[in-house]
Amino acid sequence: MTSHPARQPRDADALVVDDDSAAVEELIECLAKAGLSCLSAGNGGQALQLLAEGHRVKVVVSDLRMPEVAGLEFAGRLAKLAEGSRPEVIFVSGHAGFDDAVEAIRLGARDLLTKPVDGPRLVRAVKAALLVRQARERAAPVAETVTGGPLDRKRTALKDMRSMRKMRSQHFPTELFSDPCWEMLLDLYDARLAGAEVTVTSLGVASGVPLTTALRRMDQLTEHGLIEHVSDAGDKRRTIVRLSQEGLDAVERFFDTYLNRKAN
Repeated sequence: MTSHPARQPRDADALVVDDDSAAVEELIECLAKAGLSCLSAGNGGQALQLLAEGHRVKVVVSDLRMPEVAGLEFAGRLAKLAEGSRPEVIFVSGHAGFDDAVEAIRLGARDLLTKPVDGPRLVRAVKAALLVRQARERAAPVAETVTGGPLDRKRTALKDMRSMRKMRSQHFPTELFSDPCWEMLLDLYDARLAGAEVTVTSLGVASGVPLTTALRRMDQLTEHGLIEHVSDAGDKRRTIVRLSQEGLDAVERFFDTYLNRKAN
């Protein structure tokens, strides 16, 4: 396990979190060559301590599998931070599975990169995340935070559905539920609630089916006007997929009906 240096800059563009010190050095060197300043931590616990000490970062690049506080738990804690202090999150992993990808999207991860990480790809992802952070700061949206409000109830219902999905996989063969269209809509709605963007690749990985199958299902959802594709403002080679207005309205109506029936 690596320990972050005793003295680190107060503010930085990125915080690199990994228990492999060699990996940390490699990622930081890559980002530094692109003119990006970095902090480092050996696990999520150390990273949280840095933030608690007043260090400010705009983007977190974190491994998924680490001792003590792993990547997903770390991201879950970051998601609870106030809007103005919450960094964008990019995960890197050589062992990301279906559940990890889904949970990463749910927690608002900006991207999921596979190890060994391609240097230029990492730089593009971090710069794109910085642009998203800047746009989020400019927009400064007023989120609905009242506990028990409509948005809060929809988030709770979405969490229940995800729990049922995990429970289902424990009792039935996964291939019996292989069509990912509904799961894709839920994942995109979850990302919408979290204010996160999802790439075509990330949504395909999270679907749990071969990428070619996932792409065909995305085409079907597009043909029905439920999702739309847009170019990433920070990286034109990346494509963002999101619910269209028609798709968002449909999912909202579904949850309204679901919650009304549950209340009665």
